[in-house]
Amino acid sequence: MDPFTLEPIGALSGHDDRVWNVAWSPQGDMLASCSGDKTVRIWSRRQPRPSEQVPSSASAVPQPPQPPQPPQSQPAQHQQQQLPPTQQQQQWYCSAILDQCHTRTIRSVAWSPTGRALATASFDATVAVWELSSGVWEQVAELEGHENEVKCVAWNPDGRLIATCGRDRSVWIWESMPGREFECVDVKQGHSQDVKAVTWHPSGELLVSAGYDDTIKLWTYDGDEWGCAQTLGGTGTGHESTVWDVCWDPVSRARLASCSDDLTLRLWESRAAPTSTPASAPAGAAAAVVPEGTVGGAGGPQGFVPSRPDLRCAVTLSGHHRRTVFSLDWAPTGLIATGDGDDSILVFGEGDPDMAQLLLRRREQQQQQQQRQPAVAAATTSDGDAAMSEAPAPEGQTAVQAGAEGVEAEEEASGLLTQPGGQWGCWARVAKAHGADVNCVRWNPAEPRLLASCSDDGLIRLWWLR
Repeated sequence: MDPFTLEPIGALSGHDDRVWNVAWSPQGDMLASCSGDKTVRIWSRRQPRPSEQVPSSASAVPQPPQPPQPPQSQPAQHQQQQLPPTQQQQQWYCSAILDQCHTRTIRSVAWSPTGRALATASFDATVAVWELSSGVWEQVAELEGHENEVKCVAWNPDGRLIATCGRDRSVWIWESMPGREFECVDVKQGHSQDVKAVTWHPSGELLVSAGYDDTIKLWTYDGDEWGCAQTLGGTGTGHESTVWDVCWDPVSRARLASCSDDLTLRLWESRAAPTSTPASAPAGAAAAVVPEGTVGGAGGPQGFVPSRPDLRCAVTLSGHHRRTVFSLDWAPTGLIATGDGDDSILVFGEGDPDMAQLLLRRREQQQQQQQRQPAVAAATTSDGDAAMSEAPAPEGQTAVQAGAEGVEAEEEASGLLTQPGGQWGCWARVAKAHGADVNCVRWNPAEPRLLASCSDDGLIRLWWLR
């Protein structure tokens, strides 16, 4: 039995074709989705008033919220049975439809760092930029240059640059200019086949691309142009088929994860990172996890310099997926979610799952206590200063035990559920999470236990980690 579960808490319907991509706003209060129906939908958590409408890019289309439906009915926008405590009273509805721009499938959508703008990439060979002004989304720019289908778009961390990639085997880098203009500042032709994904390192100094040529390329800026600093791949050193998605560890910012048509996940780390032999895996796990070295700790750079990348494959996770792994995302909790062509969603963790469960239960208890009890003012001494004393260990508990709990408290405060440097394994699995291929999975940045997924079945589903 898996140590964790993903509990379904909602299904968002509205798209008329497969949903290719979902992206949370930086604040986590909005979700953007794009589809083969040539539209982008913005989903907001606030319950709208009956008189509210859904603004489109061309006109205002009335779309009042639908009431909750019984489980036997078709998926509804507000299907919210058995919500976890932190998800109660949250209702998601379609607050905007962005249409009448692209003429073919919209394959990718990305938020600006401020959450006030969106970029959309389409099979019509264009990228559109949208801005939110006075509650209405407006298209403010169109980026043209790719020869054909644009597969992915990504905004860099400071919002100054946009990266795009496509079927024409190229990676384009665009710079934001005054007057809502964007200028192409570089075009890279390093891949030999379609480029499937682009993503920025959190520092903004490093751009990663991956594609149908089975490789991952790392691009850095030398002050004049962007150049390929490293290629991850090749016989026996990387993926053996199309690389569909890549993402960075948001905590250490020194590890890269990738997923592939070869049914595996690979974790890449700096060659300068310390290595250690992971603890023995539980029975049956050794065949699924093939360590080639592990990262010794989280939160620090581990010898990794974004402007001078030197990564190596540290871990290969195999034997878990039966079909192509299309998407993955690394949460601040340390967990990695994946979506695959077997209609399934998996969650991978590092270290001791029992310890992770303990941390999770403690956080839930703390949240419940905070909801039940009002804030308590700090005790003060007679002269008005805050009273401070060294609290003794609880009765029956040794100082060593208290110290061990202190270490757990530090891990809890950091938000991590995993223990970097430990054994990787599958901690949760949802078979048939959708009725067709799972094209994208994304963790909410504000509530990292909240996961969104989308599929060829035309639905967006929301999940809560338990």
